Amino acid sequence: MFKKTTNYRIAIIGAGASGLSAAYNLKRLGFNVDVFEKSDKLGGLAGSVNLSKGKIDAFYHHLFKSDRYILDFLKEINFPKNIIFKRTVTGHIWDNKYFDISSILKLQNSKLLSNFGLIRLLIGGALIKYLRVNQKVDNKFIYKITNNIFGKEASTKIWDPLLSTKFGEYAKVIPYSWLRTRIQDRTIELGYLSEGFEEIYKYLAKEIISLDSHIYLNEEIKKIDLSKNDNKLIINEKYYDRAVITTSPNVNSKILNNISYKSKKIKYLGALCGIIEFNRRPIPSYWLGIADSKSKNSYSEFLAAISYAELDKTWNENGNPTWPLYLASYCDKAHFYKYSKSEWEEKMINASIELNKLSKIDEINEKNVINFSLSFAEYAQPILSPNSNLMSNPETAKLCYFANMHNIYPNDRGQNRAFFIGNKVAKLIYNELITK
Repeated sequence: MFKKTTNYRIAIIGAGASGLSAAYNLKRLGFNVDVFEKSDKLGGLAGSVNLSKGKIDAFYHHLFKSDRYILDFLKEINFPKNIIFKRTVTGHIWDNKYFDISSILKLQNSKLLSNFGLIRLLIGGALIKYLRVNQKVDNKFIYKITNNIFGKEASTKIWDPLLSTKFGEYAKVIPYSWLRTRIQDRTIELGYLSEGFEEIYKYLAKEIISLDSHIYLNEEIKKIDLSKNDNKLIINEKYYDRAVITTSPNVNSKILNNISYKSKKIKYLGALCGIIEFNRRPIPSYWLGIADSKSKNSYSEFLAAISYAELDKTWNENGNPTWPLYLASYCDKAHFYKYSKSEWEEKMINASIELNKLSKIDEINEKNVINFSLSFAEYAQPILSPNSNLMSNPETAKLCYFANMHNIYPNDRGQNRAFFIGNKVAKLIYNELITK
């Protein structure tokens, strides 16, 4: 599969999805690669946690059928496990009520929107999905035009709360392009991978590692220097021809300080995700969007609740059934560390119980909790604005290429686009070093 190696050696900083996909593609193109990861796990946000019946993703993940970069890649490398696609139930919380919005008919029957409001929503969605727009429209602020696109009712009950809960104080600087790509990427069926998407990155790691390529876990890179003639990078006293950087701008400003690092100011929100494993079904939908951000209920602090076993039906094929429930939101580091793990657990259990009561299925309580896991990723959601830093390459440094979340923005499909950016930087490096 791999070409005969060249004399060029490439360093990859970060063993997340983009880092490992870049490393794999570089290896396939004939380069020697070394991957450095400060934690003890592969996959970054695609890492897994162990629950009573096996492993699932620490942060919820699913694929759309339109996620062609990752799906084509897995087919090309003959990845041994299947991505399973299926339709799911989607719920929505508004005004302290549960609504089933899984289809147009169910949305109509739910009475979340009036008939006129539903028609306006559908027209707006169709226009975004199929109508091409220019950059001027792409760069408009969403909050100023949601009423014009979807109508006031749908904006008030669906889109404005989504923006507010996801982006918080930054909701008013998010461009239309983010919403456009989010809607255009969406498909009815969702795909999952049993035991979590970390399985992909374990497979890639095995393919990458050889006599001339390595993956170093628990290896935090604190400084990258230039050689005396400025044509090599020095990392841990070894020389590299180029580096692929997948770490955050905050980290990059420190480790790349000696190699002319420049960056537009990029703000990030962290991803907060708790998993509560229940012995009883908590909600009747896979995805439950929460649009009550201004209410005083415990669940109003979260963006969504995601019930894993509603998507992966094999989870409960054997043994006593359990129901892992994700409670997810975005926040900054200060807000996350404002509470202890036990306090977050209490918040999330209370929120789950409240959501369960609204969904009108068998009640759950604290005694139904089997396991709890809490994860936080400080750099998960970039905040890019047309006024300042909405550009494809906001960072530069000598002999470095960048492959992180803000390099795929406004696209919001991290796993899929990681394979796009990994392949892209590998080709750029190949074109520069081999075909020059």
